[in-house]
Amino acid sequence: MAHCNVAARTIFCKDNLEILQGINTNCIDLIYLDPPFNKKKIFTAPLGSSAAGASFKDIFTQEDVKEEWVQTIAEDHDHIWHLLNAVKRIEGGSSYNFCYLAYMAIRLIECHRILNATGSIYLHCDPTMSHYLKILLDCIFGEKNLRNEIVWSYQGTGQPKNAFKRKHDIIFFYGKGKDTFFSDKGSSEKISSFSKTKFTKEDDKGRYKEIRHPDNSTHRQYLREYQRMRDVWEIPVINAMARERTKYPTQKPLALLERIIQASSHEGDMVLDPFCGCATTCVAAEKLKRQWIGIDTSHQAYELVKVRIEKEVYTEGLVKGDKGYLPDIHYFTDPPERTDGGVHTADQKYVYVISHPQYRGEYKVGIASDVKSRLNSYQTSDPNRAYKLEHSLLTEHYRALERHIHETFDNRHEWVRGNLQEIIDAIGTYQPKNAEELFN
Repeated sequence: MAHCNVAARTIFCKDNLEILQGINTNCIDLIYLDPPFNKKKIFTAPLGSSAAGASFKDIFTQEDVKEEWVQTIAEDHDHIWHLLNAVKRIEGGSSYNFCYLAYMAIRLIECHRILNATGSIYLHCDPTMSHYLKILLDCIFGEKNLRNEIVWSYQGTGQPKNAFKRKHDIIFFYGKGKDTFFSDKGSSEKISSFSKTKFTKEDDKGRYKEIRHPDNSTHRQYLREYQRMRDVWEIPVINAMARERTKYPTQKPLALLERIIQASSHEGDMVLDPFCGCATTCVAAEKLKRQWIGIDTSHQAYELVKVRIEKEVYTEGLVKGDKGYLPDIHYFTDPPERTDGGVHTADQKYVYVISHPQYRGEYKVGIASDVKSRLNSYQTSDPNRAYKLEHSLLTEHYRALERHIHETFDNRHEWVRGNLQEIIDAIGTYQPKNAEELFN
């Protein structure tokens, strides 16, 4: 695992994308994120509460999506690009879901990069966007790395006239790879009294029941007090008198975060929350002796984590022997500097030329960080795998160069018409004409 270039107990107050881009690759053990749900609302904590002043907009339009995010996805993540375009076609005239998913995709790509090989990510959402987010996570983390779709079930008021009460959230649990760490701590529950009645036989090893297989063979399953927890979690929402209640509009219970942290991290591991809000993840991580990093656009997150850790972890003696002790909590508004040789954004990318026998005299000229991966993405759509990489050039002026080729030669959608050697020569001899072209 790489060294983390961010000190433990750090809160960043800035757009989380810039912070994520500044964190070293493969250095985070667990990521929990409770992002906006695309509910098209503005959430604000009430005056007089400990979270007063905290607010966030849960509405996504074109103004919330930077063109560079879309370009990066189109250039380097072809499968995500196709997903986003499919969503846009489904939406028709509106673009709320497209904008939300573009906003989430560019951040989840960075989450995948910074997570170590045994790490996990838990994405908290609700049925508003869970169907799209699962596909997006499949694209980034891989469908085979989905460990669970967890249902957090809770009670609450409200009586819909023509539907069942909507009282659950969804938490997607993905591993970085096949070696994802998972612990019995926080992931086991007592067997119910009803289940115990099924164990009707007994021998010197204890009570058991016989399991019969289709081939009529049997084996004995012995009674255990605990079993692996189900993926439906009954955890109450925070009541009005709870010590942990801050009145932050989307505050989640400590018990929920404690279960996640115990199941997917060791003591001393680094836990990251890119949308830390009222800092519940940070408080739970501190309580369970993990290192933690929180990111939020509101300064209120820093104030809340100081108050909550003092009140809920140390001053009231929840951590034995530490009563009265309050650790230093770091606060930054600038992104960290990577120390693993990486940079925030790619300085160079390839401009490539790809051909196909079906399109004689026409060539796909595009941009990619990995040309082999891009060629393979074309090959998978062709049973004959007849696409061919004709030429590629690594350059810092990739966008200006691609635009120059598309302006110089006739276009057919994303393909250009012309003589192959002339196209290659035009790529090789290109020089930016002015400062504007140099940096665009």
